Amino acid sequence: MATRYTQEDVTNFYKAADSLRKYRRAEVVDEETGASLLEQLYCDPLPAQGLSTRLASANTTLIVGRKGTGKSTVFQKLQFDIRKTNDRLTAYIDIKTVWDSAQVDIALQEKVSQIDHALPPVAIERLLIYRTFLKNVVDEIRKELDKKLSNSLWEKIKNSFSGRTESLHAELLNFLEDYNDENFIRIVGVKSAKLKEQGSSTLGMQSTVAMTLSAAPEKLGGGISEDSKESYEHRQAGESEYTDILLNVFNPADLIVKLKAVLQKAGFRHLYVLVDDFSELPSAAMNAVVDVLLAPLNNLSDEFIKLKIAAYPGRIYLGSIDRTKIDEVYLDLFKLYGSADVTRLEENGIDFSRRLVLQRLEHYCRGEPTRFFERNNDDVFRSLFNASLCNPRILGHLLVYLYESHVSAGRLVGLRAVADAARKFYEEKVESYFQAGRFLQEAFDERSSIFSLKELLESFVQRARELRRHSSSVFTAIEGTPPTSHFHVELQHEALLATLELNFFLTKYFEMTNREGRKVAVFALNYGLCEKYSITFGRPTGERAFRLYFVERVFDYAPLILSYLRTNQEISCEHCGSKFEFGDIDKLQFFNMRCPKCLQGTCKVINLSKKYEPELKSIRKELLLPSTELGILQTLETTHEAMRAGEIAEELDCSHQLIGRRAKNLEERQLVTRSLDEGGKRVYAITDLAKTNYFDPAVSTDLHFGD
Repeated sequence: MATRYTQEDVTNFYKAADSLRKYRRAEVVDEETGASLLEQLYCDPLPAQGLSTRLASANTTLIVGRKGTGKSTVFQKLQFDIRKTNDRLTAYIDIKTVWDSAQVDIALQEKVSQIDHALPPVAIERLLIYRTFLKNVVDEIRKELDKKLSNSLWEKIKNSFSGRTESLHAELLNFLEDYNDENFIRIVGVKSAKLKEQGSSTLGMQSTVAMTLSAAPEKLGGGISEDSKESYEHRQAGESEYTDILLNVFNPADLIVKLKAVLQKAGFRHLYVLVDDFSELPSAAMNAVVDVLLAPLNNLSDEFIKLKIAAYPGRIYLGSIDRTKIDEVYLDLFKLYGSADVTRLEENGIDFSRRLVLQRLEHYCRGEPTRFFERNNDDVFRSLFNASLCNPRILGHLLVYLYESHVSAGRLVGLRAVADAARKFYEEKVESYFQAGRFLQEAFDERSSIFSLKELLESFVQRARELRRHSSSVFTAIEGTPPTSHFHVELQHEALLATLELNFFLTKYFEMTNREGRKVAVFALNYGLCEKYSITFGRPTGERAFRLYFVERVFDYAPLILSYLRTNQEISCEHCGSKFEFGDIDKLQFFNMRCPKCLQGTCKVINLSKKYEPELKSIRKELLLPSTELGILQTLETTHEAMRAGEIAEELDCSHQLIGRRAKNLEERQLVTRSLDEGGKRVYAITDLAKTNYFDPAVSTDLHFGD
């Protein structure tokens, strides 16, 4: 049944939907006053603001969740609350932007390269990261200080600090003076790296700073590998000298003491450093950032500095930070609500999805927010929960699709509308992962590994489709087509599914005990994927026998995983090239993967796609692109219109500066055009050449199931 909305209703519905799908640090503000709407719109996933309360504690905290789970929003809420306090400050650091900034500082590297005995590029790059990080921390402190001083609720400290605001700003500027660009250039470029005759002595380290600074390009993460006695000693001496140079420039312990002294003068007891986009760093960079920046900040500040680190599941490195002494907050479905039974998990998930959507609609659209949905809206919100599994950004995308298909046409949103929106989200935002993987500028083994996961996913989907016709006493009791969207695997196999889960093909749903008494992880296939391949989502209800539906033996996918491992995994020695059988993996792991044949090399496990190998080898090398460039092309192709750098950045969850730099590279390759829109802003559009090479409609992005 259709209904009519005013034009204002339609416009405001879109505003509500768009506010939910905003990326990164995009603040939701009142269009008339410019004031932040965070306090009115923030919806805590836990009752009684439970998540915000945990995060505000004076402990180092890990905030773990996939893209779109609200990590940046949680940071915004934390900063909003801390601005009301008297003795705490925050500094928000987008560590991926810090890393990108260090990567592109070509002018400094060119200056240094002209000087004899200069530090190698990797050491310089690391030094640039330290400098940029330090500047960002101080700049953020100054911004937060200004916001705190302008807060009328902060009268106590304003009175005690009256007349000294400018003095504190000056002290912060003085703090930075010893670490300015010229000083960095002078130290890096002029300091001659004379190698000392040290024989077989150990590395000269400052024991008060628990870290290693490796200047050798091949050893970004620190430490030394043993090649031969002579080269080992030579590298040892060289790295010791470089370490001394770097420690003289960037002494974390000294910086912490000085910064702490400056802030404690103003009566601050804690500085919360909020590190966002941590898992976006390359592995080597992640190790360097933790070992030389985050760990010293956490361990040497005498409880003054508290880190709040946002990361993806399975992409976390803590170095010397003691994990037993930090809090961990998880934002994905199972970690949020999986402490009780599966029914309670679903009830909590549906409740959060409902609160989140209705709160936005009530604020933007005024009046009764359920007027946009069919009368039995309980089923609609269950469907929205199934389609998003409590991911706020996905919910925002679904609402935008519903705006386009139903609200703008004056129609009520029902179950079919949500199902169609979920399928569209899967096809536009999720399925493209494998399309991009074909052209990824990585070694063939890396691209092949991506497509081996596509083979594994295809086996799961094919099995789910086959089970629709399965016959058993439990299945016979189900009216209509039985739901086959969920499956279970033993906990030891979870790691194999991490990449598929990170990219939203799967989501961990629950943990249960199977029929054999073993603990298993239950996973759900993407709701939109299920719609595309005609798989009924969920579980039956009503019968007592259905309580253990997810751990029915037919949903045990361990045989599919074992078959995948035997077929697609290759184990070989990096030194002598010897190949080993899948069954040898336990023995190899017992000896730390040391090759039993040559006794020198390390064995490496590589996932290879036999099925897609010919297709991957057919891709010309000149077409391969870095992931960011591929993301730009994909975004422009999906939207079918010219876009600004900021709009593309929102889709790719990165900075607009990065998009501008990478789009210039694409323009030089005639894959993107740049022009000015009516407002004089630069916009980007995909070329026909790019469409032909990267988005050939004859090449299907569907999953393939053979015969």
